[in-house]
Amino acid sequence: MKQSRPLSTMALFGALILSLFSIIAPQAKADGVLCQYRDFLGSYDTPGNAVDVTIVGTTAYIADDESGLQIIDISDSEAPTLLGSYDTPIEAVGVAVSGNTAYVADFDSGLQIIDVSDPEAPVLLGSYDTPGLASDVAVSGNTAYVADYTSFLQIIDVSDPTAPALLGSYNPPNLLIAMDVAIVGNTAYVASDSRGLQIIDISDPTAPAFLGSYDTPGLAHGVAIVGTTAYIADFYKGLQIIDISDPTSPVFLGSYDTPSRAFGVTVVGGTAFVADDLSGLQIIDVRDPTAPVLFDLYNTPGSARDVAVVGTTAYVADESAGLQAIEVNDSAAPGYLGSYETSGLAYDVVVVGTTAYVGDHLEGLKIIDVSDPAAPSIVGWYDTPSEAIGVTIMGTRAFVASWAAGLQIIDVNDPESPMLLGSYSTPGYAYNVAVAGSIAYVADGFEGLQIIDISDPTAPALLGSYDTPYAAFDVTVVGTIAYIADNGSGLQIIDVSDPEAPALLGSYDTPSSALGVTVVGNIAYIADGYGFQIIDISDPTMPAFLGSMSMKHIVREVAIVGTTAYVTDQGLGLQIIDVSDPTGPAILGSYYTPNVARSVSIVDSTAYVADTHSGLQIIDVSDCPETCTADLTSDGILDFFDVSAFLDGFGNRNAVADFTDDGVFDFFDVSAFLDAFGAGCP
Repeated sequence: MKQSRPLSTMALFGALILSLFSIIAPQAKADGVLCQYRDFLGSYDTPGNAVDVTIVGTTAYIADDESGLQIIDISDSEAPTLLGSYDTPIEAVGVAVSGNTAYVADFDSGLQIIDVSDPEAPVLLGSYDTPGLASDVAVSGNTAYVADYTSFLQIIDVSDPTAPALLGSYNPPNLLIAMDVAIVGNTAYVASDSRGLQIIDISDPTAPAFLGSYDTPGLAHGVAIVGTTAYIADFYKGLQIIDISDPTSPVFLGSYDTPSRAFGVTVVGGTAFVADDLSGLQIIDVRDPTAPVLFDLYNTPGSARDVAVVGTTAYVADESAGLQAIEVNDSAAPGYLGSYETSGLAYDVVVVGTTAYVGDHLEGLKIIDVSDPAAPSIVGWYDTPSEAIGVTIMGTRAFVASWAAGLQIIDVNDPESPMLLGSYSTPGYAYNVAVAGSIAYVADGFEGLQIIDISDPTAPALLGSYDTPYAAFDVTVVGTIAYIADNGSGLQIIDVSDPEAPALLGSYDTPSSALGVTVVGNIAYIADGYGFQIIDISDPTMPAFLGSMSMKHIVREVAIVGTTAYVTDQGLGLQIIDVSDPTGPAILGSYYTPNVARSVSIVDSTAYVADTHSGLQIIDVSDCPETCTADLTSDGILDFFDVSAFLDGFGNRNAVADFTDDGVFDFFDVSAFLDAFGAGCP
């Protein structure tokens, strides 16, 4: 690093303070303004203390303590409005909604059942006065499960909401305290304050029975269940993550110590949203439950007590500031949304609408509903005779490159029952397939390009072939030209205007092994061994090098959207590259997938990655926001502590204070810091 020009730290301090006064006086936004990636959308200040929130469609139901049930229209999240309210007898502290009925845990007055079919005029249907203090409620079918503080779990039949009746209860003699309850199948999971997580068998609701427990280190106030994992809001011990695959013997996985007191938790995909009292909303990456890390935060105005997440919006029940709506789609890096683990090896993926078609190396074509990316589900599958390596969808037909079995043509009009229409056994090993009109083009390994008439899908027939120099691994067809990723011989460009007599137009010998090809306009993007190549194909007889980018691992596929390339790196997952200047591609971001990323399909701002052993990975790749360079303390606030951190960095010649990135610590860095501080943050 170059030597810095001398500048007295004391002199700097004085100058900096004077400059900051000139900034802060006319621009109050610089001092104490939240600096964070999450965007505030809107709020509604309820009359009481908002302690619980449930979202159904565009309506928020708030347990508002002494002000009972508040019903808020959130169709415009920037301007939530009151629809109606119902003043419960004591203190509404928990709420669940099923259909047109709201179930309110009303502390001393037990369970209140309220008709909300007309949200502007909610009406009491019935109530059940539990023996203790109703703290929370969950509803499953015609049964309400009430966390009843000192009377623990009360199970109530609400089939007739005007006359709710006790079915059974679990109230052990050792005075367990129930704070929150979650129901999954025949099991109730209760957050039990100083006794941690209690797991109760409710298969017979008239006789609930203890299954197991885990004594968390703090005071369990909230619980969320995802699969075989329990997430506990453990008050002053933050987030605790517990393996409940064996409910009789829960096991600790990991924890994250939030700054304040964790009251509530919601988990979506690989992200936990924690309502953390005076520290607001804490957003925690829990993809590796043994090592959760803070992803982001939003410091709500008062005390965050509960959180619900719908789509890209988090709704926080903030005790003194009511309902807070926060945008949680923006992120500093692509965000995990969900996954579906296919039983074999996911090799290729194509997404059409809300359906993903996955070529599964061991079990053929998998058809997956991704309408809810956080919870994708299998719709149907077709077990191809050999490994499903490549997939193309045209209308209601799937064309599968099935390695040793060649081309398989499958009717997916009814995705729950896909049926074979026809097949063609190619001479080599089918790696991928492209379809244009009534012709399928198969990249057939060492047998090159096979061109097949599919006008009658029940009887596909060979039209012609072209024996490429090496091994055809991928094919893209644009107009009358086929572009072949031909492994050791790079890019082969074939004229297929006469499919019975395809002819070579030109070629480009890439430096490594061409495994995938994508063409956009006059540019071909080649997945080429440990990187990708960008080739000008405006003259297909003379393709020319434009640019390239090296990767640490083998690249299998490149997808292009606008000026962005989405690259599957076998060791690092999804790499996102700016190719606006094809001569100088630049990394934008990356997302580490759990296994070996083979293929990617992009729909809007979502990437769908075929990740071999880890199946289908669904990733939010929406644009990243600007960073907040002046927030040197990373606490979400621009204030004097950031100034102090800058001075410390400057005095110690720390790179954090080198705002001009020139290796010199001088007045220009001070000026750059002042500009960033004065501008505030996104």
